[in-house]
Amino acid sequence: MPLAGNHLFPDLTVSASGERGDNFAHSFSKHKKRLGLPDAITFHSFRHTVFTKLRNQEAHIRKLWIDTVLGNEASHKSQGTMNYTSGIEVANLKQVIEALTYPPECIMPF
Repeated sequence: MPLAGNHLFPDLTVSASGERGDNFAHSFSKHKKRLGLPDAITFHSFRHTVFTKLRNQEAHIRKLWIDTVLGNEASHKSQGTMNYTSGIEVANLKQVIEALTYPPECIMPF
């Protein structure tokens, strides 16, 4: 699927402060309250959960691939990583996404 205007989610609107994710963050907070989740749980909390879940998967999923999927800067910056990694195959990123599984009762409609 091609990206429109170089954005993964081109339908995200720009807020008054000029940020593309602000309106989504606001909607997420409202949804979280409707579900009865405590204020201590943030959108970033879910990123931590996903990262931990992926790191506990089979060893063939590399941390660099997880960092790429989650939009994190690679924490392990070896000379090889910095000098020779020009891109990660989409098939490898697909493996990361497909490794995320949750029981149906944990998935709620947004």
